[in-house]
Amino acid sequence: MIDIEKKEFGPQLRTLAAEWDELLARSSRPTIYSTFDYVYTSCLHFRGGDELFFLLMRDVEDGRLLAVFPVRISTAIDCGRPIRRVEAGIAPIATEADKPYPVIDKAHEEVCWERFSAYIRRQIGRWDLLVYDELWPQSGLNRNLGRLFPWPGYWTRVRAGAESPIFRLDCEWDAYWNAHRRLRRKIRSMQKQLGERYCFRVTCDPGEVQGCLDAYVSTELAGAKAEGGMMREEKLRFYRELLPKLAAKKQLYFAILQDGDEMVGVHIAFVFGPHVYFALSACNTEYAHLSPGMVLHFLFIQYFCAKGYREGDFLAGFAHYLYPWASHVEQTVNVQVRKISWNNGIIFLKKLRARFRPAPASQ
Repeated sequence: MIDIEKKEFGPQLRTLAAEWDELLARSSRPTIYSTFDYVYTSCLHFRGGDELFFLLMRDVEDGRLLAVFPVRISTAIDCGRPIRRVEAGIAPIATEADKPYPVIDKAHEEVCWERFSAYIRRQIGRWDLLVYDELWPQSGLNRNLGRLFPWPGYWTRVRAGAESPIFRLDCEWDAYWNAHRRLRRKIRSMQKQLGERYCFRVTCDPGEVQGCLDAYVSTELAGAKAEGGMMREEKLRFYRELLPKLAAKKQLYFAILQDGDEMVGVHIAFVFGPHVYFALSACNTEYAHLSPGMVLHFLFIQYFCAKGYREGDFLAGFAHYLYPWASHVEQTVNVQVRKISWNNGIIFLKKLRARFRPAPASQ
């Protein structure tokens, strides 16, 4: 038997930190983006005015924590109609999370999703749309969607989501290096042109976090991401709080590429278990002719190849140019569930009318 407790977001959640991360170690999909530090800090900075709570599932007999489902409920407008939208508490669009997933004991994946769907269907008052973007395809939700939200009460849709290039880090680097002549040429070209000013280093020193973050921000200002990167004050505050927490647990690395005192590129990676998450990178566009992004990526990959990690994961949907060099590409899915209701019926009719409306006559 499983007991469910609804817990509102707030400082009281900190008492769950150790229990949460112990559950994550035996979960079906353990990632850095599901750690207590990442989820709590993300909710703290990106909650906005949305309703945010956590469904805690425990074994009734021994009280052991079996699952944590962060849940966000927001109001949006669709075809001029207000809709209540239910989604992951740290949804990719609203936060800095990549491929977020609930923390579920791998031995209880199916039953916890069953209890989740039952809670959403019976305990939440009015809602119109359930959304899970960048979902793991092997998820108990995706595999049992039609059973968890059956017709005619619900209409479900699954579409291909964002993709992530995955790099094997337990490979023989020399063989990989020798197989990719273009990469060798780009790295050697930069080393030759910069000469003695060329400098590449990696640090995980907690004392360097704020300085490295400042270097990242200044490099981003000099690069192509200045409009949509970390410049938003909200994002910067988030990372200034999160990164020291990760560094204290040896889960954070910076790679820095310099031309003397000039920053060429800065890359931020998170580590969790055998996985490396190549999360953020910024390059100075004045060095675009030297392909600093590609050089920085592969020098960082080389660094981790010697450290005993198994896989390197790039952000979903943001690294298509790395596909030719990846070991494989991880596909996600976007899941939607619409409740069959008057509100969704009106929205459907409005969309249908707009689709078949005659085009205006040309004058």
